[in-house]
Amino acid sequence: MNIRQKNWNIIVNNSFDVVIIGGGINGASVYRELSRQGYKVLLVEKGDFSCGTSQSSAMMIWGGLLYLKNLAFLSVYSLSNDRDKMINFFQDQITEKYFRYISNEKWGRNKYLAYFALQLYWMMSAFRRERPKFEKKFEELDFLNQQNSNESILYQEGFLKESDCRLILDWIIENQTENCLAINYCSIQNATYNNKDKFWSVDLKDHFLNNECKIKTKVILNCAGVWTDAVNEQFGIYSPYKHVFSKGVFIGYKRPENHNVPLIFEMGEHGDTLTFIPWGPISLWGPTETKVNSIDEGFKIIPEDIEFLLKQASRNLKFSLAQSPIVSMRCGLRPLVVKKTFKFDCYPLSLSRKYKIVKDENTPWISIYGGKISGCLSMAAKVEKEIRSKFFPNLHRVLNTKVKNAKNETVRTNFPGLIDKVPSIEWCVKREFCCTLEDYLRRRTNISQWIAREGLGFQNENLEFLENLASYLPLRKQDHGDSPVIEYRRKVEEEFDNIIKKINK
Repeated sequence: MNIRQKNWNIIVNNSFDVVIIGGGINGASVYRELSRQGYKVLLVEKGDFSCGTSQSSAMMIWGGLLYLKNLAFLSVYSLSNDRDKMINFFQDQITEKYFRYISNEKWGRNKYLAYFALQLYWMMSAFRRERPKFEKKFEELDFLNQQNSNESILYQEGFLKESDCRLILDWIIENQTENCLAINYCSIQNATYNNKDKFWSVDLKDHFLNNECKIKTKVILNCAGVWTDAVNEQFGIYSPYKHVFSKGVFIGYKRPENHNVPLIFEMGEHGDTLTFIPWGPISLWGPTETKVNSIDEGFKIIPEDIEFLLKQASRNLKFSLAQSPIVSMRCGLRPLVVKKTFKFDCYPLSLSRKYKIVKDENTPWISIYGGKISGCLSMAAKVEKEIRSKFFPNLHRVLNTKVKNAKNETVRTNFPGLIDKVPSIEWCVKREFCCTLEDYLRRRTNISQWIAREGLGFQNENLEFLENLASYLPLRKQDHGDSPVIEYRRKVEEEFDNIIKKINK
């Protein structure tokens, strides 16, 4: 029996202190905090864990550098403190890393002004990182368009060692106890609050095995990320806030041998920047910052996104690199919290990435708006404090200790084209809630981001290998169609391949 089946059997007809909707960074961080504080918690995710915005970040744990532009010193101080706590608390998952700001004489900021800002940034983090410094000669010069680049400034941020998906998955798995459970491919169908017994009556549906059950909970937390407004609307919850959306797209190139430090380039418009980030065997170029009006629009990469990135790459990177084959693409949708009456008629970068904790006036329902990885720990602590003071003032439970980290025991295997081994699909199905081929290739491993065409290879050379992987997947009750590999290949052809064809016309 795998962990998902085991959890479902425990969940059926059970009761909880808190049910969390959403398994992205907000949901996972609150789940971690509440489970460690002794609450009885259930986290439910309609898709796979971290399958939304949280799987497409830049994987940077930053201290709020961009907020200096708006003189938001308190935000910078707070985020820098959050960043350094995360680096210290999660040394097996997060590392401090040098970043290189590339000054540009033609369209960038004055390099001395940038240097001053980075010095101020360093001071506002209480001097905890290395001091920023100028560097004229560095390895990455070999693949830069030096005609448009000047000397660099080296400074430090935090960076995820594996991926954003792996961070979230580890937090969920490592904090599983008898009283703290999580399940993916599951959603709340109905929720009714009873004022008499002070409980929510909740109907759950397991979309993978087509099962249903009833549970009870005292509090519901809406951590659904970009879907927060839709969830609130579904259950009749009013909020004075809403989300507006900005789409961020990256493309992945084969990583140059001497690319070891993330590079920050000035765009020359809106005070925005682009990054070139070494990640395993690829380097990520992006992201875009595009205002969109709907969730569907935001998670769809279009040729214009890629053409914009290619144009910017040609300005900053050597032509041979900028025009080399695209290995992968990633698309995230940033949920930006604003007041309900706000009209979205500005460049998205001018809006704050802060979070908002919104309490319903009539029921024990709390919604989390906005947020970033860097501030997730402080957000989770504030949510726990709010829940304790309002709904559990007499909570005196023994804190749950972190379960044994099984990462060192993980069964690992080879995948064609990768030097390092990855977790085996058998392990991921049994221990890590893996249900589909995409779960494994995109979120349990980085295969679909590191190997061309979502892991298929440029010439479909990995098809037979994927067929073997798919044989280990659990079966859905409603599965009667094409094999997982045929479905996966069709999706890659409809999305990735069609975009490449259009931009090459």
